[in-house]
Amino acid sequence: MRAFWRDAENIFETASQAAQSGSPDCDWAILIGPQGGIQMLEATGWALPSLLAYQGAETAYRVTREGGHVRLEGRHGAETCLLRSESPAATARQLLAPLSLPPAIWNPPSPALLAEQAPAWPTKELWKMFA
Repeated sequence: MRAFWRDAENIFETASQAAQSGSPDCDWAILIGPQGGIQMLEATGWALPSLLAYQGAETAYRVTREGGHVRLEGRHGAETCLLRSESPAATARQLLAPLSLPPAIWNPPSPALLAEQAPAWPTKELWKMFA
């Protein structure tokens, strides 16, 4: 696996663990220069291509942590990546959403309606056919 992808995965995992531990929200850029120097800076208001050009970096990762969500955007030459995670609460909502059925499905009809919809007993003529 190339260093770009391995670094993206490691940075994302670290940011996800920080989000789970309750660390405050953030928006950071991690820039790697042509000689391998690493620089971290506040990324609010910057687009990743602009950060690359302005800082003369070869590789850039932007990590945004907000409300338990983590987003990492990476760029190295023509390669790009985007990794995202949801907060545990958002994941639970998505998993339980299919169980949110309209009340009509959860509330069975009254016994009187069930009796009206029940099939009628076979008539004497039908029994005579089987005799």
